Amino acid sequence: MANLQGKVALVTGAASGNGRGMAVRFAEDGADVVIADIDEPGMEETARLVRQQERRALVRRCDVSSKADVDALISAATSEFGRLDIAVANAGVVESETDCLRMTEEQWARTIGINLTGVFFTLQAAANAMIEQGRGGRLIAIASIMAEWGSAGAPAYCAGKGGVKQLVKSFAQAVGHLGITCNAIGPGFITTQMTRGMRDNPAVERMLIDRTPVGYIGDPVDVAAVAAFLAGDDARFVNGTIIFPDGGITAGNYSGAMREAREAAQ
Repeated sequence: MANLQGKVALVTGAASGNGRGMAVRFAEDGADVVIADIDEPGMEETARLVRQQERRALVRRCDVSSKADVDALISAATSEFGRLDIAVANAGVVESETDCLRMTEEQWARTIGINLTGVFFTLQAAANAMIEQGRGGRLIAIASIMAEWGSAGAPAYCAGKGGVKQLVKSFAQAVGHLGITCNAIGPGFITTQMTRGMRDNPAVERMLIDRTPVGYIGDPVDVAAVAAFLAGDDARFVNGTIIFPDGGITAGNYSGAMREAREAAQ
């Protein structure tokens, strides 16, 4: 485990899924945690899990597509805890009926507003707070394997996540000399609410598992483990890159069924 004793971590989109997983992992590793989301009951449950680790939790409602909300979030974090060491821009959405030919202007704006603009606002506000403190810090943005792929059914989601992959490179150059690193995490298919629709379809779930070389779908703890590494001292020389906890699905055109067929033919 990373040693985050005495550190303060902030996670947006922390009411469930990967955000909750990262918030709890940071608490397990010794950090106090700022929990931000628009789902207030979900945030309270995450806070309960953080406090179970005997760490402090601050719950704050925040719409990351609003710069005013994000600025107020960072201000509340530093006012409450006196410092900010780790900031994870995790909040994101994926909408249905958003294919390339039918997606509306409103759907595009909402997805980009949260998944890309919201990440920028979070990284910018957190970076400025860390610079003012003068103690360095860790900026982490949640991208996706869709930063590497396209999807006819989710053009804004892919564009936003591809933008996040590029955005961390810019921040890495802007603040690296100040002891602040900025990296992205690109999860594969993880057992969260966002992937439930796919996992509820047995044929789609079998396809996802078949495409993943390790042979199973990941859990939020797998994403949290990468976040804990990037948040700790062991990642001090990791900057401006993206790590994919995806079971190998971005490694290439893999199929478990085809592998079994080849092995049977030998």
